[in-house]
Amino acid sequence: MRRVILCCLVFVLAFCLCGISSASTGGNTGLTGLWEYPTAEMPEDGAGRFGFTHASPYQFYFLDLAWLPWLEINTRLTTFDTLFVDRFNTIGENVPGRRYMDKAIDLKLMLWHTKDPQNWFVPSLALGVVDMMGTELMKAYYGAATWRFGKVSATIGYGSDRLNGLYGGIEWDVTSWLTFKAEYSPLDYNKDSVAGHKVLKDSPSSKYNAGIVIKAPWGMEGSVSYQRGDEWAFTISQKIHLGGPIIGNGYKKFNVPGGFRCANWDDAESHDLILRIKSGLEKFTRVRDVDIKLEETEDNIRRLSLSYENYGYASHAEAMTRVLVILSSVMPETDSLLLIAKNASVPIVKAEFPGRLLFDIRARSLRGDDPISAAVFSWASGDIQGPDANVLHSKGEHEAKAVLVYEPRIDQTLDRAYMDRLNIDAVYTGRYSNGWGAAADIRFPIYNDIDNDSNFGLWWEPDMNSNIRLQQAAMTYANKIGGSGRAWFFGEGGYLNEEWMGANFWARYYGSSGLWWIGARYAALHDRDPWSFAGLTEGRLTYRGGRVHDDEDASPWHNLWQLQAGLHISDLNLDIEADYGAFADDDRGWKFSATRHWDDTALGFWYIDTDINAPGKDFTRAGVHMEIPADKWFGTLFGNSSSHIWEQDTNIISAWRMHSGREGGMIRSPERFMNQLRPSALRKNVERMLREYCSYADDDTEQEADSSVTSILEYIFH
Repeated sequence: MRRVILCCLVFVLAFCLCGISSASTGGNTGLTGLWEYPTAEMPEDGAGRFGFTHASPYQFYFLDLAWLPWLEINTRLTTFDTLFVDRFNTIGENVPGRRYMDKAIDLKLMLWHTKDPQNWFVPSLALGVVDMMGTELMKAYYGAATWRFGKVSATIGYGSDRLNGLYGGIEWDVTSWLTFKAEYSPLDYNKDSVAGHKVLKDSPSSKYNAGIVIKAPWGMEGSVSYQRGDEWAFTISQKIHLGGPIIGNGYKKFNVPGGFRCANWDDAESHDLILRIKSGLEKFTRVRDVDIKLEETEDNIRRLSLSYENYGYASHAEAMTRVLVILSSVMPETDSLLLIAKNASVPIVKAEFPGRLLFDIRARSLRGDDPISAAVFSWASGDIQGPDANVLHSKGEHEAKAVLVYEPRIDQTLDRAYMDRLNIDAVYTGRYSNGWGAAADIRFPIYNDIDNDSNFGLWWEPDMNSNIRLQQAAMTYANKIGGSGRAWFFGEGGYLNEEWMGANFWARYYGSSGLWWIGARYAALHDRDPWSFAGLTEGRLTYRGGRVHDDEDASPWHNLWQLQAGLHISDLNLDIEADYGAFADDDRGWKFSATRHWDDTALGFWYIDTDINAPGKDFTRAGVHMEIPADKWFGTLFGNSSSHIWEQDTNIISAWRMHSGREGGMIRSPERFMNQLRPSALRKNVERMLREYCSYADDDTEQEADSSVTSILEYIFH
């Protein structure tokens, strides 16, 4: 208690020097906190950090993210300088081999968040768990309270197990680029033991840790601290934000046509105005298949209707926003505006805006009566009709590009825990009419460090060999069932990925604004020969004896069926899905997933439990789903936007490919085709992007951070 009081006295001293508030920093493991202990603070929604910490004998590689406004998730790999494991998985202190590696996930739930940094009487409160999955080597539970006043914060908390009781500390932002942190750490290092071997051989000589964090303008942070009374620790990390450019500042710059704009509808000649709209869209946006209709009703209501298909942007909200910006620069005063967004030439969603929105966009100021709030987004039952409709078929029906692809493989059971390969993918995308499309991807390895030929290598992923690989080559189809615009059929067939050839079929019915859906999926899948460019197996691939076998006595065909349902939580842009049915290996069970979207970027978690579980587990698989656009990393640093999205599913429990819980390959799932274009989701993202566009002057280059941290109690009772 005397030590806690001492920390509070230091806090009072620093209180005299406090000023404006600053963002909190990460601890040794990446989780927001002091050095060894978490605080009741977290990054803003969608923000986080990745990096590396050396605090011998511990080394942490981490990725931390505020996945929800009140939930922080930290994933990490930990290696120990004092423990080694050989190829037979024997663990010891003097075993010849590599350092022992441990995977872990940490969670922090904000119970209460104090918005006013000057209200130091009321603390922020958080509960959490450390190392909740996997070996649970460092598992502990904790609760923390943090008081912040300006540049200074003080934390008192209590932790179980290795966190070992009452802890506390302070964080002081000395300047905008320098932070000082100190803590009292009763951590029980005796709990860190593997196979009877202690990680830290000697007990710490001190329970106090202190050090500094240095912050760079572009989001990089470095820290140095003296810990345990005998160890210097070092951390380097990079801040990220999935709601904007992942690294760095910036916003999307929208170019607009210059020249004369008719201020009055009566001064506009319809043909010339349509040509100006077409010219502006063709020059300054990447949309195609444009239909335009100008009309004036008997009540003198002047209306512009326009439909288009986005082919050049990963974000459909960006495509619609760019169309609105172009219209604002060329259109005279208009009473009503209708936009229809299409995909594969099929109308999906329509958005009806008051005409005065174009004036507000042109003035770069949304007014108090806010015409964007009066917009109506709904399913489109058809395209623009009438003899006055004009069509523009712009480029983009065929697209070919080369993409650099990096593939890591991390597994602590391997002789070499980290393997990787680098490839160049030749990618083709076809956007045809009436719902048809095509996709092809041929992979050319640059280097391949993945050993999949030995008993101690990645033998269960034979497709990771160095042959030139046909990753995908298939036709896709999507169209409506009936005239409501809410019932859909999706299909695709061909080489679906490196494992499967076959076909997928989906049927979906969506709620009125896309907030829920129900549907079904059926797939017929054939094993591919992993050692050939595009060959198929004679029988079914099996895994036994440290080798992959082509079992000609078993049919290579797999049948999959699932009943599916989904719920979209609009204010969080969160999709929750539940599937039940037969998976690709005739095992039956459930899949649950929750995926958070930041417009065209997504991060989700999934869990599969069938009647065939993983060895030693009470479930089959658990993993992460990621969607990251190619232009998301550095904002506008490298110029124009891109339509390419890197999509990846990764097991987070094990890299083992068992014959259970497998779902086959997919080229263009209903989620990939439809998710951004559901009325509720598109409305939210267009509104956010329009407000962002209107909040900047032409010469602005930086984006202000959104103070979006909240608490679970605030969200429930708001």
